[in-house]
Amino acid sequence: MSRRLIIGLAPISFAIPAAGLALALVAAGTGLAIAQPAPAPSATQPVINKADLPGRQIFDHQCAPCHGAGPGDDGAPMLPATALLTRKYEGNKPGALELRTDLDAEVLRYFVRNGSGGMPMFRKSELTDAQVDAVAAYLAATARASGG
Repeated sequence: MSRRLIIGLAPISFAIPAAGLALALVAAGTGLAIAQPAPAPSATQPVINKADLPGRQIFDHQCAPCHGAGPGDDGAPMLPATALLTRKYEGNKPGALELRTDLDAEVLRYFVRNGSGGMPMFRKSELTDAQVDAVAAYLAATARASGG
């Protein structure tokens, strides 16, 4: 199959199987590379002993849809933000917020109020400071109960 590739302004024609295109580009020294997908997070789900505190209901409603420890409805082994944090911390910290011991109310409030990356910020009319404090207490108790 003939492929036509334009590098700069000069078209180059060559016959090469589509699967070998990336290898040919690298071998030709073009400096082009094909991005590799990030490794998938481990499918092993941690055991979380959820504390029975008022912050649990708030976390389940406001945070768990992205930050929960369970698998996604789409079959992904982790929810989006949990998977992202798992890759970011490379095993140095858990991606699941319910296993983190370093998220006191002040740290949690910073991320809730300012957002981060794809996480939106939440106004005090959406999550009050008292609710953020309750979530922080829930996360700390759950992390302790889960061996964190």
